[in-house]
Amino acid sequence: MVVVSARTRSVINQALVTAFLCIASAPPILAAGLQSGPLTDEPIWTDRPVRVDRKKQTLERVEIEQKIIPLILRPTTRVKVFDSTSFEHDGRLYVLADAVAVHPKKLCRGDDQHLVACGQQARIYFRRLIANRTLTCEQDFRLGTVSFLRCAVAETDLAQTLVTKGAAWAATPRLALQQQAAMKQRAGIWLDAECRALGRCPPPKRRGEK
Repeated sequence: MVVVSARTRSVINQALVTAFLCIASAPPILAAGLQSGPLTDEPIWTDRPVRVDRKKQTLERVEIEQKIIPLILRPTTRVKVFDSTSFEHDGRLYVLADAVAVHPKKLCRGDDQHLVACGQQARIYFRRLIANRTLTCEQDFRLGTVSFLRCAVAETDLAQTLVTKGAAWAATPRLALQQQAAMKQRAGIWLDAECRALGRCPPPKRRGEK
């Protein structure tokens, strides 16, 4: 903390008063654009606390920039992953906000009619991305014990990685281009013709459901 001496304060006060008087007594051409007003006896410098009445204050108030502190998560190799965008950590459920998960029991059918457990593969891929890694996250909102957030590993966005690899589809326009590229490459879930036609992968049908 910088301590200002009484002499220094006196010099500053005199300089401020002198500058104010010079401006007030300057010719009109030099004072163009300045608003005239009555002089005041209120102190312009004080070393004591002063109560400010906000209703009478005419000075512009500067908004204080709020810094968002990132949420740091460190899932272990035993992390519980439910699907390709959600996992549990320390009793809370975390869901990526920008990507939609593939149902873990989803089966995708390729052009050769061969079935692939694409939902399970997507879940395993997501688990490999976060297990024993440090996640830097920004929370969008919370609902009970569920947090919806955006996360990155080593500055690589998780949702973008999942959509690019066809392990999830875009939940927001931010990742629309990545999804289109993955669909053209038929990556992951996009080998399924139905998923490509819908732009998403519907959950597996129940028994007896047509």
